[in-house]
Amino acid sequence: MMEGADAIDATTYCFGNCRFTPARQSLLCGDIPIRIGSRAMDLLHALVRRPGQVVKKDELFNAAWPNLFVEESNLKVNIAALRRALQVNGIDVPCIATVAGRGYRFIAPLTVLGPRESTLPASIKEIDGALPPSTPLVGRADALAGIVEALRQTRLLTIVGPAGVGKTSIAIAAARNIGDAEAQAVCFVDLAAIENGQLVALAISRALGIESEPIDTLEGLVDALRGQNQLLVLDNCEHVLATVASITDHLNHALHGLNVIATSREPLRCRFETVHRLPPLRCPPEGAILDAGSAMAFSAIELLVRRAEAHGYRLTDPDVPALASLSRRLDGIALAIELAASQLEKSGPAGLLQMLERDFEALASRGDGMDRHKTLTATLNWSYRLLSENEARLLRHLSVFGRTFSLGDVIDAFGHLANEEDVTAWLEALAIKSMVSVNYTGRRRRYRLLDSTRTFANQRLIAQGEHEVAMIAYGRFILALFERAEEEWTWRPREDWMALYGGWSADLRRMIDWAYRSHGQAELGVRLTVAALPFWVECSTMVESGSRVEKALSALDDLPDDHLALRMKLVAAHGWNLCYSYPFGEELEATWTRGFELASKAGSVEHCLRTKIGLANVQSAMGFHQRALETIVDLRRFMASVDDYSAAPNADRQFFTCEFYQGNIRSGHAGLERLAREHTVFGNRSQTSRFQIDRFVNFRNHLSMSTWVVGQHQRALEIAEEALNAALALDHDLSCAHSLALAATPLALLCGQVDLAQERATMLLERLKSRQIDTWPPFARFHQAAIDAARGDEEAVQRLRNAIGAIRECNYLVHLPLRYVMLAHAALSHDQVEVARQSIDEGMNYCRQRGDRWCDAEFLHLRGLMCWRDGDADGAMRHLQGAIDLGRESGAFGFALRAATSRVKLAKEICDPAQPLAELKDICNRCDSSGSADIVAAHDALMSAHAQMT
Repeated sequence: MMEGADAIDATTYCFGNCRFTPARQSLLCGDIPIRIGSRAMDLLHALVRRPGQVVKKDELFNAAWPNLFVEESNLKVNIAALRRALQVNGIDVPCIATVAGRGYRFIAPLTVLGPRESTLPASIKEIDGALPPSTPLVGRADALAGIVEALRQTRLLTIVGPAGVGKTSIAIAAARNIGDAEAQAVCFVDLAAIENGQLVALAISRALGIESEPIDTLEGLVDALRGQNQLLVLDNCEHVLATVASITDHLNHALHGLNVIATSREPLRCRFETVHRLPPLRCPPEGAILDAGSAMAFSAIELLVRRAEAHGYRLTDPDVPALASLSRRLDGIALAIELAASQLEKSGPAGLLQMLERDFEALASRGDGMDRHKTLTATLNWSYRLLSENEARLLRHLSVFGRTFSLGDVIDAFGHLANEEDVTAWLEALAIKSMVSVNYTGRRRRYRLLDSTRTFANQRLIAQGEHEVAMIAYGRFILALFERAEEEWTWRPREDWMALYGGWSADLRRMIDWAYRSHGQAELGVRLTVAALPFWVECSTMVESGSRVEKALSALDDLPDDHLALRMKLVAAHGWNLCYSYPFGEELEATWTRGFELASKAGSVEHCLRTKIGLANVQSAMGFHQRALETIVDLRRFMASVDDYSAAPNADRQFFTCEFYQGNIRSGHAGLERLAREHTVFGNRSQTSRFQIDRFVNFRNHLSMSTWVVGQHQRALEIAEEALNAALALDHDLSCAHSLALAATPLALLCGQVDLAQERATMLLERLKSRQIDTWPPFARFHQAAIDAARGDEEAVQRLRNAIGAIRECNYLVHLPLRYVMLAHAALSHDQVEVARQSIDEGMNYCRQRGDRWCDAEFLHLRGLMCWRDGDADGAMRHLQGAIDLGRESGAFGFALRAATSRVKLAKEICDPAQPLAELKDICNRCDSSGSADIVAAHDALMSAHAQMT
C-alpha cells in the first residue's frame, strides 16, 4: 500500500491548460490556482485515475466521503461545482460526462506525468538541448554585436519582435558566439511544442539531462546547476510566458553562474531583464532610385537575393524596382523573405510580387520544418491564438487602417468597442506582443500593422462577420478627419496641413470606393468626396477630382434628400475641374453660374466668392475680357453687400489683368504692381489653392509679363523666378505649372535666353507627367517648338503653328496674341514669309474680334518688317513709327524698343538715322539696361548707327 501511495503522490495529471497534482491538493490553470473544495478535489482524483472509464456513484461516494452516508444530491452539487470551476477558468472542452443511472466519466485528453520515462509526452522526449545549426545572418551584424555586448552586462536578455522577424536565428548566433568566447555550456530549449505551461520546467530539465520528479523539477534544476557556467536559450516563450517568467526569475536569482537568452513576442517582465527589440530588416523607401549594387545595401533585399541564389536566381538591374517593392510588401520579415526566396527564380520578382498582392499563402514552404514556420499565415495564427478575445477583436478592426495611426485615431474610429481605458489597454497589449509595430514620429507614438499581419487580421475580420460594421465605422472616422481638415484648411499653414492629412489619401480613396460598392452607403461616399475637395486641389490631382466629383454628383441625384450644401460644393469643384480640361465653353460658364445660384441659396458667402472668381477667370481665359470685367464689377457689389472682402485681391488681379489685355497697359501694370507690393511676403500660408493658384504666385506670374511689356526685361525675369521659386517651395503642382506655362518659360524665350527656356520647358513637362492637366500640354509643345526654332530647326515653325491650333481648340486663349507674334518672328527668322504673314493676319483678326489689344504695337512692328521684306521702305517706316508711337502712348516700351531698333536699322539703309537714333536712345533710357536679346540688339544698333554717323 505504501508503494502505491508513493506512486500516486508522484503523479501529475495534465489536461487542457490544467495541471492537477493530488499529493499537493493543487489544481492549476496555467499558473492560477483553481479554487474548489476538498470533496470536489477527491472526486476529480477518482475520475482522472481512470480516464475514459465509468466511475460508479458508489466509488465516488467512497472516494470523497469514506465511511459516511450522504445524499446523492451532494455528489451532483460537487460535480456541478467542479465543472463550473473548470469552465470559468478557461477549459472550453467538456471534461466530465454524466453516464445516466451509473456514474461519471472523465473524457478530456489527459497526460499523466510520473517518475517513469514512459509517462513523458512526446514533446518532452524529443528535447535534447543541442544548439541547432545556423545559417549565416544577413543584415544583423550590429544587432548581434549589441546582444553579445548586452549579455556581458546582464544575465537575462529577452529578444522581442514580431512573428518571423528572425529572433530564433539571432539567438542561436549569439549563443554560439558567447559560448565559444566565454567557454560557457550552451543548452537550447525550444518551447514551441510545449502546449502546457506546467511542462516548462520538465522541458528544461530534459534539455539539461537532469533526472528529477515533476513535483521537484524546479528545485532539482537549481541543485543541478549550482556552481556551473551555463547559458540557457529559451526559444518561443510567448505562449507559456507566465511560467517561463516565474522559472527564469527563480533560476536567475538562485544561480549566479547562469545566463539566459529568451525569445518571445513580448518581454518576460522579470526582475533585471534586459529587452532587445529586433526590428525587421531594412527596406528601401518608396521612390528610391537603385541599381543592383546600391540595392544590396538594404538588408531585406540582400537576404532575399542571397537566399534566392541557392535556387538559381541572379540579380540584374531591371529586377531592382520589383525587388524593392517585394521587400516592402514583406515588411523586411526574415521568415517571409526566406519563404519568398525559394520562389523568386521560378516566378520572377514582378510575378511573385503580383502573387503576394493577392495572398500571402503564396509563401507556403515546400521543405521540412515546424508547421508554424511553413507559412507566414501559420506563424501569425500562432500569435493570434495567444491573444485575449478583446485583443483579437481590436486587432481585426485595426486591419482596416491602411497606414500608421495613433491611439486617438483608434479611439475615434473604434471607440464603440469599449471605453477609452480598455481600448488603450488592448492596443498596448497588442504592441507589447509584437502584433502591432510602434514607432515615433516627431516624438509622437504611432502604430502600424505589418502588411502580412494586416492581411491576416482582415481575413479574420471578414470570417467573423465584422467587416461591414468595421468599414462603416472607419468610413465615418475618415469623414470626420477630412471634415476637420476642410475646416483647418482655412487657417493651418499648408506644410502642417499636408503633414497632418496628406498621408490619409490612400485610405480616403479606399473608403470612397468601398462606400459606392456597398449597399446603402452612397451618401457616405458623397460626403467623403466633398470633404476631400480641398485635399485634391492642394495635391493638384485634378483628374482624380474630376472623375470623383462627377460620380458624386450622379450619386447625389439618387439620394432622397436635397443635400443643398453638398451639391453646392460639388458644383463649385466641378467648375474648377473643368478649368483643367478642354475645350472651354458654355458648359464651363454655365457651371460657374449654377454654382453661384446654389451658393446664394445655401447662404454660403465663401462659395459665392469662389464661383464668381472662377467665372471671371474662365471668361478672361476664353478671351472675353470685357465680360470678365463685368463679372468682377458684379463681384465687388456682392462683397460690399456682405461686407466680406477676402477675395478682393484676386478680384483686383483679374480686373487689372483684363485692363492690361485690353490695351490699357499702364493702368493694368500699375495695378498689378500695387498688388504685388501689398503681398510681398511669401510664406507657408493656409488656403494655398482657395482660388486654385497660390495668390503670391498668381500675382507675380501676371505681373512678370506686364513688366516685360513695359520694358523692364531683367526685372520681369526676376519676378517670374520669384514666383516659380515660391511655387516650388510650396510643392503645389497647379501653381508650378501655371508659373512655368504663363511666365517663366515664355519670358525666357522673349528675353532670348534659350537655355533657360529649355530648362523651364523641361520642368513643365516633368510636372505634366505626374499631373494630367489637359490645358497645359499644348502650351508645353508651343514652348518646345519655339526653343527648337530659336536653335535653328526650321521644321519647328510648323510645330508652332500646330500648337497654336491645339490651343485654339482648347479655347484657353491666354496670351494667344503673343503666341502669334512669336510664331511670326520664328517664321521670319527661317525665311518662311507666308507663314509669318498668315500669323500676323490671324493674330490681328483675333485681337480685333476679342478686344485683346495688348500686342497691337508688336503687330504693327511685324507689319513694318513685312513691308521691309517686300521692298516697301515707306510702308515699313510708317508701320514702324506707328508701332513706336502706340508703344510709347500705351506704355508698351518693350514692344516700342523692338520697333525703334528695327527703324534705326532701316534708316541706316535708306536715310539719315539721326532722328530714329534719338528716339531709340530715349526708349532705351526707359527700359532695363540689360536682361534680354532685345536690349542687346538695341545697344548694338545704337553703336552701329553712331559709328556710321562718325
